[in-house]
Amino acid sequence: MRFKLKLSLLNRNQNILPVNYQYELSSWIYKVINQSDPDFADWLHNKGFSDDKKQFRLFTFSNFMIPQREIIKDRLIINSEQFDLIISTLPEETIQHFITGIFRDREFTLSDRISSVGFKVNSIEALPVPNFTNEMSFKAISPIFVSGKVESHKYAQHHSPLFEKYISLLINNLKTKIRVFTGEESHFKVEDTKIKLFGQPKQKGITIKVGTPQQSKLVGYQYSFRIKADAELLRMGYYCGFGEKNSLGFGCCEII
Repeated sequence: MRFKLKLSLLNRNQNILPVNYQYELSSWIYKVINQSDPDFADWLHNKGFSDDKKQFRLFTFSNFMIPQREIIKDRLIINSEQFDLIISTLPEETIQHFITGIFRDREFTLSDRISSVGFKVNSIEALPVPNFTNEMSFKAISPIFVSGKVESHKYAQHHSPLFEKYISLLINNLKTKIRVFTGEESHFKVEDTKIKLFGQPKQKGITIKVGTPQQSKLVGYQYSFRIKADAELLRMGYYCGFGEKNSLGFGCCEII
């Protein structure tokens, strides 16, 4: 299911948010789940859906969708009365009431050493289930993160959609999710994929675990695209995210 949370500020005078808020927002989602169902949260955090090589969480989420905002250096200034957040997860009817119940009327704070902003969840609604086909158009509403090894580099590189092997990395990631979530292999051939980008991809670097020894920067890209592939792969991308690091707020896309 996919859910839209309508949010507002607890204090309009405290409206300055760190640009890098995704890790803290992901942590809040885990915290809400943990307070409501510790066993489920423990499974989600420590296991999720996994095989011997890959591990995936249940969800992805969008950037804050703020109509009126400013960005000054590393600060995001919220000038809107109300704004949205999309949370998306693969299970449907079995989790709908659980999700709507645990997030309704919640208040939470996102902060770093400079800024602190309080939020309230005013409402939450389940969004309609789309009709998935073998050719669809999407818009990234959080950066899509794709990485992979290349020759002459010791570590995996963060790739642009213009990288020649980008689409094969993207599709193989979706195929792995299908296998892990369903236990069945997708027989779709990567070479049968066709993708068309609309406009120039916008690079967005997100620093996670800021101020800790584990601090790292992940470089993703936001763009719109039309893709031809198996409908089940596109369904997986829509609900659980395209690319990697989905539970940290990467790869959430809407249908256009």
